[in-house]
Amino acid sequence: MKKTKQISKFWTTLDALIGAGASRHHWTRGLGDELKYVEPFLKPAGNLAMSIDCPSPGGEGCPRQVVCHADGTIRAICGERPKMCADLELVKEDINILELDRRKLTAALAAALSLTPPTKTPPLAPVMRIGAHDIFAGSGIPVFLTIPGARPDLRRADLSELLALAPPVLVLVPGTASLTEEMAGLLDQNGVTTLALDDLVNATAPGKLALTTQGTTQMDRLVQQLADASAKSTGPKRAWNLPPDARWEEITIRFISEEVINASFRGSTRRFEPDGLGMKNAKNGKPKAAWTYLRAFAIVGGSLPIHPANGRETSKHQKQKQGLSKALRDSFGVSGDPFNTDGNDYVTRFVLSADGLMQGKQGQRQRNFAATM
Repeated sequence: MKKTKQISKFWTTLDALIGAGASRHHWTRGLGDELKYVEPFLKPAGNLAMSIDCPSPGGEGCPRQVVCHADGTIRAICGERPKMCADLELVKEDINILELDRRKLTAALAAALSLTPPTKTPPLAPVMRIGAHDIFAGSGIPVFLTIPGARPDLRRADLSELLALAPPVLVLVPGTASLTEEMAGLLDQNGVTTLALDDLVNATAPGKLALTTQGTTQMDRLVQQLADASAKSTGPKRAWNLPPDARWEEITIRFISEEVINASFRGSTRRFEPDGLGMKNAKNGKPKAAWTYLRAFAIVGGSLPIHPANGRETSKHQKQKQGLSKALRDSFGVSGDPFNTDGNDYVTRFVLSADGLMQGKQGQRQRNFAATM
């Protein structure tokens, strides 16, 4: 079992700073033996400190002012009269400003929480989406990070993305007191879970984090919340809960009759009828257009023209393809469009065949049929 190091001073310091930056002297004095574990999360800001904190702050001459002498020596001098604290001998490294490297911290958190990163690198913002704790393909817990610091100025607009999501949603903060009561209440009212990193993770090595026992319990609780929410959902149901890393290219769909398919993934095969994929009309019991369109693709080996022969049904054709794409994503949860565009054709990313259908249904006939749907 890996030895872990609690880094409470680090999280407390982040809550106390404005802009998550301070002199190296401040980080060293404040963090002590934690510094070696979290230093990879700090980066040079490119400027020097003009003052150094006093051990007994409070007077007009606080904090101690940094003075760089011509001979290269550097001192932090108390401005109180009489002096309330001793002048401090420094080197240039002491006054370098180090700020939080949010990218490196979020990468370490993503690894510790087994997060799938966003498709696009999110911009640095007061509230950042750092990934999702996926349970199955297309089903996971969105995770955000915010570090308000000593002057929390979060606005409701900063929370707009996460407030628009259905719970469970997770927001990570340095400590239990990081958010104002107003912001904490707003998140709670919207079913958003807030967890303190001080409780959630420990350091295992410089720049490496891992869930604590308490953190593992908290994440398990959120996973169960997701499962409960899925069971109660009135929306589309998953036909097959595939693993988070599933790709369309790993799926094979074979029609074995007009209204039955076999879907295969990594050596496992399951049988589905239209209702199992949400493609059955509840009123008349017949397959929906999406099923018919999928069968049309199968008859011609997984490729259909974007523009039908008559040239007047392109818009309708595109809507049918969009509807089928949505139905397949709802059924299997795999991210991305299940179809590629190759020249003037839509082509399935998954393997699709009509081996079990009557051989008399020729490809061109099915193309014409699909064009008139």
